[in-house]
Amino acid sequence: MKLIFCVREHTSDEIFMGHQLGFPAIRGIEAISATANARGFTPLTAIARKYGWQNDQLEAASVECNSRQEVAIINTLSPTLLLVPKTRGDDGGLLAVDGLISDLLDAVNHLNHRSLHFTHFGFMQGRPPELAMLRILQFLLNPTQASTLDVLYWDIDIRGLKELINIYAIVSRHYRLKSTKPEIHMAPKFTWNEVERTSGGLSVHVFADANETHAGRVH
Repeated sequence: MKLIFCVREHTSDEIFMGHQLGFPAIRGIEAISATANARGFTPLTAIARKYGWQNDQLEAASVECNSRQEVAIINTLSPTLLLVPKTRGDDGGLLAVDGLISDLLDAVNHLNHRSLHFTHFGFMQGRPPELAMLRILQFLLNPTQASTLDVLYWDIDIRGLKELINIYAIVSRHYRLKSTKPEIHMAPKFTWNEVERTSGGLSVHVFADANETHAGRVH
């Protein structure tokens, strides 16, 4: 399995408000994993806007996912959506990470998917969750781990990129992998683009990216 870090650099508006507004889609992707939080301007609602999904369906599914504390498969959407329950920021949440990443890969294997867009670290608030990222990389990079995946695109907020690269180097050395340097792509940047100017001089802007991410290539 190839692991690609897709670096997200957010606008000052998103960082100031603590809201993710844009989402760079990957063409040809078979599944997206996202945290089950469909209220407000979250990564999940940004994904939904990009793909035109109904938010009421996501809200109901997120409530059920968090209640059960297990990965939920929504294969009525395209790409397939894999919802992962929210975890607490304490030791209990860290212990849950081990089980959830295992369940997520089990779901991918069950669906026989070859590509996954892993979005859980694409927008960060506060310090990067280094221990959680360590646990996940220990699982994903383990040479004995079986998976149907050919490629996993890992969204990472640029504010946590340094920490993730360092963790990747530590884990890859532990497993004696050929390379301790990950493959890194820069995701498209979002900006406010003027799309119309009224006769009264008012301008209308949309929040959009100039290019889209393509499976196997990032522009």
